Amino acid sequence: MMRFLILISFISAIFIESIWAIPSDFQAIYDANIKQAQGQLRSELISNNDDTYSFEMVTNATGIWKMLANGSVSEKSLFKIDKGALKSIQYNLDNSIRNIKSEVLFDWKNNKIQGLYKERIINLSLEEQVIDRVLLQLQIINAIRENDDLKLITILDKDVLKNIVIKRGNETEVIGVPFGKFDSIKIEHSKTDSEKINTLWLAKELDYIPVKLTQTENGRTTFTAELRDLIK
Repeated sequence: MMRFLILISFISAIFIESIWAIPSDFQAIYDANIKQAQGQLRSELISNNDDTYSFEMVTNATGIWKMLANGSVSEKSLFKIDKGALKSIQYNLDNSIRNIKSEVLFDWKNNKIQGLYKERIINLSLEEQVIDRVLLQLQIINAIRENDDLKLITILDKDVLKNIVIKRGNETEVIGVPFGKFDSIKIEHSKTDSEKINTLWLAKELDYIPVKLTQTENGRTTFTAELRDLIK
């Protein structure tokens, strides 16, 4: 009986961990178009040795467009998984094109968000469901993997808190990108006070890593990124 209980406990532990597992470490490279400029988007998830994770998204111009926008925009989240929830620990923005920086700490012990955006001081109350904006993509992926009906989430956007409305498409779409063709789930999200709509197509075959991303405003596409390479 004791061996049986130990076995059940072991299986339960594995099952609970798998429920809240995010994708394994990966690096995804996308061909991007920012309005008329060509560029590259790189997203990377890394497991750290202290049970935390790092997720970074970097965008930069390529080709002749480097002459007009030499530099990159990097957003990085250090986070942990606590009772199934993704929790931000630190957020960093480094926009070397426009010389904008931000560094924010999420103090869960004292329920405070503190840091800087440009020269503005951030000092906000930290609620249970608040995450940084770059972690939003992983939060959506995690919800889709676990069939969680995620409809609204609050993020730190620059130096204020914003509510994000999330909509899931009813049918699977076949999306062709340089990396291949994939059955994908369409997810749209937008701020409640914004005309910008961000769309992700998540491929189940790739553990729901996005194969395509777009941003539209007033019906006009301003950003597109298509998966070119994936390293896992």
